[in-house]
Amino acid sequence: MKLDPRRARLEAAWKRIPARERLILTLLYFEGLTPVEAARALGCALRDVERAVELRMAELVSAPRSSRRRAPRDEPRRKAA
Repeated sequence: MKLDPRRARLEAAWKRIPARERLILTLLYFEGLTPVEAARALGCALRDVERAVELRMAELVSAPRSSRRRAPRDEPRRKAA
């Protein structure tokens, strides 16, 4: 069975994240823990949890435009006056 290309890219990106950070993201976004609860569960500082999320979100936002799908524009872009 062939995977949807988007799902395949998502799986590849997920596997590139270090295991500890995948665990943090799993606890927060799939298990529904708060950052404080995740830090307690992992025995680490709250800042470690927050930093892991910040790093991954920053990578997502700064991804090259070619790898992100852009929304179609209704009007062509105009030059600033």
